[in-house]
Formats: sequence, structure tokens, C-alpha cells
Amino acid sequence: MNPADLRKLQALPVGEKLTLVEVLWQSIGESSDEPSVSDAEKKELDSRWERFERDTSRALTIEQFDALVKARRG
Repeated sequence: MNPADLRKLQALPVGEKLTLVEVLWQSIGESSDEPSVSDAEKKELDSRWERFERDTSRALTIEQFDALVKARRG
């Protein structure tokens, strides 16, 4: 994508941006392409999963997570 196209997209009203996001998100879901994950990213994900399995009490419920996000946004 060239910078001029990006500027045009950034200038769209919020409603049109949200529609574009929805269309793009749906096209990603319908795609058979998978994002590549580097070895470093795989190692980090494995590490996080191991920490979670050692102490699941640190995990948040969806309600706790939502409350945390809302509190941080103010």
C-alpha cells in the first residue's frame, strides 16, 4: 500500500473505517493463509503457557479482564 492510499484511509469517517475493518477481518477469517510465527515468538508463547500452567490462579476471567481494560482507559 502506498502512503497516499494510507492517508486516504486515515481520512475516512470512523463509521467507514469500522466497515473496512469488518470487511478485512472477515477476509482474514476466510483466508487459508496463516501468519508466520518466528522461533523466538514460539519460545515466548511456550514460556507464557508454562507459567500459566504452573499458577492458573493468576489468570483473569473475562469479566476481570474487561474491568481492567475499562479502568486503564479511564
